[in-house]
Amino acid sequence: MVELLSPAGNFQKLKTAIHFGADAVYCSFEDFGLRSRAGNFTLKELKEAIEYTKKAHKKIYLTLNSYLFDKDFEKLEAFLPFLKNNPPDALIVSDLGVLSLLQETKIPIHISTQANITNSYAANFLKQFNVERIIAARELTLSDLAVFVKNTSLDVEVFVHGAMCMAYSGRCFISSYLTNRSANKGDCAQSCRWKYIIFEDTRKTMPIFLEEHKEGSFIFNSYDLCALPILDRIIETGVKSLKIEGRNKSEYYAGLTTKSYRKAIDSYYEGTYKKYMASLYEQLKTVSHRPYSLGFFLGRPKQYLKSSAYLKPCTYVAIVLERVGDKLKLLVKNRFEAGSFEFVTPHTNVNVCIDTIYASDYSLKQVAHPGEIVYIKSVDNIDKNDILRVCYESDSWHLQKQAIRI
Repeated sequence: MVELLSPAGNFQKLKTAIHFGADAVYCSFEDFGLRSRAGNFTLKELKEAIEYTKKAHKKIYLTLNSYLFDKDFEKLEAFLPFLKNNPPDALIVSDLGVLSLLQETKIPIHISTQANITNSYAANFLKQFNVERIIAARELTLSDLAVFVKNTSLDVEVFVHGAMCMAYSGRCFISSYLTNRSANKGDCAQSCRWKYIIFEDTRKTMPIFLEEHKEGSFIFNSYDLCALPILDRIIETGVKSLKIEGRNKSEYYAGLTTKSYRKAIDSYYEGTYKKYMASLYEQLKTVSHRPYSLGFFLGRPKQYLKSSAYLKPCTYVAIVLERVGDKLKLLVKNRFEAGSFEFVTPHTNVNVCIDTIYASDYSLKQVAHPGEIVYIKSVDNIDKNDILRVCYESDSWHLQKQAIRI
């Protein structure tokens, strides 16, 4: 069965992804990864995360896919003893210098999509360096991918969901130039999402002029990727892992996307994928996202010129930390008060009407604020790492059920 690989920007996101059905997670140490503004992991947290994941019989991959300069290698060399004593299941690498240094760890290597490997010849060359997997460049079509997989004995991993970058395999200098924040060091300011006004004197019929608004255009802004409608075709290329982008996203994003793709993968092998595909696609619309596209899988994608704003049909309210007696302990993510909500679990969703909110000392609260620990009355079949949300004007997939009053 193909692997489902989910993002783990911090320890709670890791736990959420595993809870909702991920086969493997990928995360980063405080340094050397390409998401420097994700929560990431300290040495202590990383050790605990590796132990937690292995205990759950899942896999954990550590991203070391930043491009380094000579001055950075002293710190990386100091990190090697930790890796040898606490080996993850694989290391995700882009830089050839980093690849050479990591040979002594004997830990399997996955070559990052940032290395823009587009062909099996490059993949096969890398076999000699303890490489077990290639994370394919996002520019490959389905037919490219099928040929790639056929011509290499290495595992091939492919992104199926998340933000897309207008630069070739993410190699972009706009952010560094405009904000002094290097995308290739994991600190992208997403300058491609900004609004621009473009002037070109001789080619007035360029598509940009046809779609530009008077206030400008988001010429560099990409659609988000959602390959769920063609997931069966992707699996049939022979890839070994399907990857969800989003270490900077919330626990709600990690949980809901993992849940949706878990069901899609399982239903594919059960022969019921077509039955569930439409409803799962609608479910994926309930996370914060830009309009979806199929990326490069069916050919060159278009840019989304009208806006870079996120669509946010639901609000992530809280996550369940644990059950305490007859109450659920919640970590609040967005302000809420008494009202109608929905719990999202790995297998079902449960509508609830929350009448009473308790503070950490069990006194009554009118309003719960972000970062607070609060309690509500317990609900059957709701457990640790389940998610509380509220949706507005729900899509057709969301069937209204009798709410449980608590």
